Amino acid sequence: MEFESKSARDGAWYDVGTFLSHRYLDKGDPEVLVRFAGFGPDEDEWLNVCKHVRQRSLPCEASECVAVLPGDLILCFQEGKDQALYFDAHVLDAQRRRHDVRGCRCRFLVRYDHDQSEEIVPLRKICRRPETDYRLLQLHAANDSAATDQQKTRGDTSKVNTPRVAVSATETMQHNTGVADPDFPGQCFPTCQNNK
Repeated sequence: MEFESKSARDGAWYDVGTFLSHRYLDKGDPEVLVRFAGFGPDEDEWLNVCKHVRQRSLPCEASECVAVLPGDLILCFQEGKDQALYFDAHVLDAQRRRHDVRGCRCRFLVRYDHDQSEEIVPLRKICRRPETDYRLLQLHAANDSAATDQQKTRGDTSKVNTPRVAVSATETMQHNTGVADPDFPGQCFPTCQNNK
């Protein structure tokens, strides 16, 4: 399993290269000494495991835009004058567009958590949280079911194959947004009381 951690220096998220050590503070929260991927020992940081370490966010494939919904927590690439870093953001709106040879053309209105600024971004700047994997599994299952149904009805013209399954998958994904996934209980260690 790969992890990312939030730097106390700039509030941005970085891939974890190595966990070097760990300790428990008086209040019981575990901390780890993190070496960020691509950085040296001068950049190592002690970080609270429950608040600043989590499973790595996943870059979105062009076909995965359907799994990014308003209200979602995402990791988003923010480019500024002095730096370009990954920060937590929430999706406010999704403008769906037809894909072409270049891939996904959809646009997403996001609000960054650290400074409350808003920006319209393409999918390539978004990394989705692993907690949304169930949506893609549902979509693939619905598509597989539709393909099977289509194969069964090919010879029978009395049955019309409609996009009902795709709509149902989308509705199901929207309905299930925010439902806790038992595989991701939200606690990184038994001693963590809340993982925010």
